[in-house]
Amino acid sequence: MISVSAVEEFLHRVEDVAEGPPPAAHAPAGRTPVTAIAEQWQKLGIRPGEVVMLCIPNGKGLLEQFFGILLAGGVPALVSPNTPSARIHELIAAIGAGAIGQVRARPGDHSTAIGAVHAHRLHRDGPPAAATGEVVLLTSGTSGFASGCVFDFGQLMLNAERHAQAIGQETGDTVLINLPLHFSFALVAQALASFVRRNRLIISGPPFHTPSYLRTLAKHEVTISSLTPILVRSMKEHFAPPGTLRVLTVGGDQLAAREVEHLLRLRPQGQLYITYGLTQAGPRVSTLAAHAEPARRFASVGRPHPGVTAALHDLNDGSRMKQLYIASATTMKRKIGLIEGVPVAAQTSDRSIATGDVFEEDGEGYLYFHGRISDYIVRNGEKICLAAIRRVAMGCPNVLRARTVVSRHDYGEDFDLVLDLADGAADASSDLLRKWLRRSEMPRSIQVARSEAAPVAGYK
Repeated sequence: MISVSAVEEFLHRVEDVAEGPPPAAHAPAGRTPVTAIAEQWQKLGIRPGEVVMLCIPNGKGLLEQFFGILLAGGVPALVSPNTPSARIHELIAAIGAGAIGQVRARPGDHSTAIGAVHAHRLHRDGPPAAATGEVVLLTSGTSGFASGCVFDFGQLMLNAERHAQAIGQETGDTVLINLPLHFSFALVAQALASFVRRNRLIISGPPFHTPSYLRTLAKHEVTISSLTPILVRSMKEHFAPPGTLRVLTVGGDQLAAREVEHLLRLRPQGQLYITYGLTQAGPRVSTLAAHAEPARRFASVGRPHPGVTAALHDLNDGSRMKQLYIASATTMKRKIGLIEGVPVAAQTSDRSIATGDVFEEDGEGYLYFHGRISDYIVRNGEKICLAAIRRVAMGCPNVLRARTVVSRHDYGEDFDLVLDLADGAADASSDLLRKWLRRSEMPRSIQVARSEAAPVAGYK
């Protein structure tokens, strides 16, 4: 079990420059000790192993609640704070959540102030959905809106340690988090890695704003920062970080070799690490120290971390493409919730993970990503499960069939939604879709058809 003193020591090294949740009504002034947060969740009535959803913005308060729930014997599950309410209700049912913490009180519900959040007890029959010491990492982009992966907290700490080792993270470093903490990349590879290495931690954003980001780097003398490829591209030539930034890591999607070369030119004395991973594996599995490699390897995501075994298996479809399988002590224990679409990152009988990604491996063990074979796309750096989009669309009145047509460009993918409607029926799909989908998940266009035409090539 985690040490209360270690958690408190870590939280004292966390500085919050994000616009966190406003204080809940009657919340105590100042910071609430993590032991008090744990006691309040227990007083609310959560049982050991019960899943507690946290739907609050980035900030120190989110980490306090995360550790407080763990210490209370609950199982934290971090949820995007802009998740539509209909999705929240579906997620509660799918993963068997016993409580939820939110910024605002749920209409008509009695809430209890725990720290700076409104906590709601969700009375459920049956045993808890997980066990004490476990954590749920949600994977809405890869297997539907209402699914997640269950880990032991120790597995996540091991993954954090491996990542910290791979990028040379030292005790004296100051780490900036500007990615959403409900992303496994930020929670494990940044927050928990900082916990492991006893770092000073600065929490900011989202949303991402280049001038604010650069000011934060300079003001707090940040030495380690992590970005996604879409954020790197958004800065273009304006990326001029201060000399104190020793390490930049990029992960979450593919970065082209020319982009790696460009980043190295911008920071000739800096260290650049390209990482690959997936939530189901903990979530980091390989790292490329691009600043120490020849240009021919800039398209690689490096070699697997020590303790991680990578294997390539032929797809047996005549394409000669091979899928990457990962075996590690950090892979998920099991799935939880509603799994939709073509299985992505499926767990095999030996607990290895079939990633759903097509890779190549050179003679020295460096891995090269070539694409995905699953029922999801990456748009603007965010994974979108097309099967879940189609399911929501099929719930719209008069929709007989929903299809998604995918288009690809240099920096990712996009999709359009095609709906077959009953003859003479009006299309009311847009309003309903907006109730269920985040803005980033909405189709580029919605096309209405009145026939039962067969799907064409390119549909997923």
